[in-house]
Amino acid sequence: MIEKILRALSGAASDRTGSNTRTLYHWRCSCGAHSRGPGGWLISLDAEYAAQRHQWNKGVEHQMPEVYSTEEEVP
Repeated sequence: MIEKILRALSGAASDRTGSNTRTLYHWRCSCGAHSRGPGGWLISLDAEYAAQRHQWNKGVEHQMPEVYSTEEEVP
């Protein structure tokens, strides 16, 4: 229990150091398609919905694309 508290406190301290990164979500499919654009989505559910739309447009037999995240620097 104490270890969890210490980890949480160290994480909060590192957040205060001015981290200039953000998590962006993207999707990619085994057919070669992927999310377009220079950025991604800030919310994973938005990327999942875009991946679902790709699957729906391709048909019933098409596999669900993979949603993944990246850490990118904030300009």
